[in-house]
Amino acid sequence: MKRTSDSPRSAAAVAVERICGGGAYSNLVLGGAKLRSSERPFYTALVRGTVERLRTLRFVVGLYARRPPDRMTEAILCTGIYQILYMDKVPDSAACNESVRVARELVSAKEAGFVNAVLRSVCRDQASLSERIAAQPDGVRYSLSDSLCARLRAQYPEQSEDIFASFFEPDGLPLCVNTRRITVRTLADRLTAEGIEYAYTDDGLPVVVSGAEKALGMLNEGLFFVQGVASRRAVRTLGAEPGMTVLDVCACPGGKTLSAAIDMNDSGVVQAFDLHANKLSLIEKSARTLGLSCIRTGCRDARDPASEWVGTADRVICDVPCTSIGVIAAKPEIRYKDVTDISSLTAAQRDILAASASYLRSGGVLVYSTCSLDARENGEIVRAFLRDAPGFELAEERQTLPCEPYCDGFYAAKIIKK
Repeated sequence: MKRTSDSPRSAAAVAVERICGGGAYSNLVLGGAKLRSSERPFYTALVRGTVERLRTLRFVVGLYARRPPDRMTEAILCTGIYQILYMDKVPDSAACNESVRVARELVSAKEAGFVNAVLRSVCRDQASLSERIAAQPDGVRYSLSDSLCARLRAQYPEQSEDIFASFFEPDGLPLCVNTRRITVRTLADRLTAEGIEYAYTDDGLPVVVSGAEKALGMLNEGLFFVQGVASRRAVRTLGAEPGMTVLDVCACPGGKTLSAAIDMNDSGVVQAFDLHANKLSLIEKSARTLGLSCIRTGCRDARDPASEWVGTADRVICDVPCTSIGVIAAKPEIRYKDVTDISSLTAAQRDILAASASYLRSGGVLVYSTCSLDARENGEIVRAFLRDAPGFELAEERQTLPCEPYCDGFYAAKIIKK
């Protein structure tokens, strides 16, 4: 089998096969294709969209394929069907003809004929296919795992439909402004001058709504970095001030570390720990770009507190590893996770929270957070901790839903050491 990536459609089929068949991460695969800059937007949209709709697309393949296709042929079929059903600007003829060419290039002439027969049938039946998809269970209709659908239906019976729909709709590029270098107003003027459209959240956080690629090209200037709206709100809840000692126990990729340092006007100490030493350089590089000197990094398992820091921190950021189901719109492969049993994950979350709380001095504040919608990782963890640790109290908590304007799914709880 020949595998090449000379065209965006060929590259997309190879990428989808790697992600959906081989378990590769979409963000890493998307960055690896050798394509011209003019071809990248189409390639990216096709890969992301196909992975997003994979379960729905496999359902459609099953309606027409008399035999199960191999992984590469399935990837070609799914990218072709995605173009026909979901990419309005792609003519059906182009989707079919190019998919057949890709099949002949990557697999064989025989498989190209098979791909042609299936895609021509899909073109013929588009109207009825939309109705058949809409009549399917949640997992097929919204392209999610059955366990995830069941969990969200049970926990959010009134909002689940809106949540499922929001997973298809990335909601702008949220920015954390480096107020040590530029004001929010001045940055807004700069974005306007560059032809970049933006909006504000209710609490004044800027979000790029058009021109994201151009905005990302400005990152090296150190005027801002990308940070989710709910994540930025969590750091605001922390209340970090100049001169404080702040610990971020699961810091990478470092957004909360950086925004806390900005809130502190780069005065004091922000100690960023992470289990993966190779990722700490990302924080260090970002700190240099933003001109922040108060950040220190270190490799550490968050379940094992560093004795020299116990009882010394004014503030602790405890953003624990989680299922990440609140950020499905940005990480489409998460859609297919089985969340029936997450006991090993929640056990780690409990241990990390208990260890992190030991860093606080009296009167100190800890913010526990996840990018999840699952109560087992959120409120249940916090309440179990408070039952076992009477010296702490819950000051506030907030569950953000991905169907809220400009937001991902996110949970944050503010805990105070009495």
